[in-house]
Amino acid sequence: MGAPVTAQPDRTARHVRNRRGEGERLRDDLIATADRLLQGGQTHESLSLRAVAREVGIAATSVYLHFPDKFSLLLAVYRQHFTRLAELIDQAVAEQTDPAQQLRAAVRAYWSFADEHPDAYYVMFTVPGSNSVANPLPEDSRPGAAIVQSVQGVITRCIDAGVVKAMDPYCATLCLWTSLHGLISMITARPYVPWPPQEDLLNTLLGTYITAA
Repeated sequence: MGAPVTAQPDRTARHVRNRRGEGERLRDDLIATADRLLQGGQTHESLSLRAVAREVGIAATSVYLHFPDKFSLLLAVYRQHFTRLAELIDQAVAEQTDPAQQLRAAVRAYWSFADEHPDAYYVMFTVPGSNSVANPLPEDSRPGAAIVQSVQGVITRCIDAGVVKAMDPYCATLCLWTSLHGLISMITARPYVPWPPQEDLLNTLLGTYITAA
């Protein structure tokens, strides 16, 4: 006679059904779990709603009550990190009154976030494009829009104060963001390059915008 079969625990039973009004908690759990899986090595291609549901401990069909498809969940993860980064940039800018120092503070806050949260930063730029043909979003709803708007305002104040030469503030914001992201990405990808100190790199970058940076 064989050994008794031990019943295997049902992982979908781990999650206690939310009481009325607690649906938002489940939504947050799904976002946090997807984020953890992405930071742990999953890609946006390999991540599945079924895997996220399994980790949370709910039936896969329950995910669809909050996210109609995987893109919607990925976008929520993506947007969460950009929202936090925008808050940090706004806080840093608010601590300064001089426009040039506000721009420097914004760049420092961005770089510090990337340094302190490298996995989250990686996720922010590996989630599929949020304005693709298949998944169009209004311009003001795109993750990162708040950052662009905030920095654009700072650059506009710098132009008005005469510390940045006259240029299109929106174009300058995108060029600054692209340059900063490229620098951060290169340092991550090529750590063996004898990079100058971060402050020197920051001064050089800002020197292309701010007079006597």
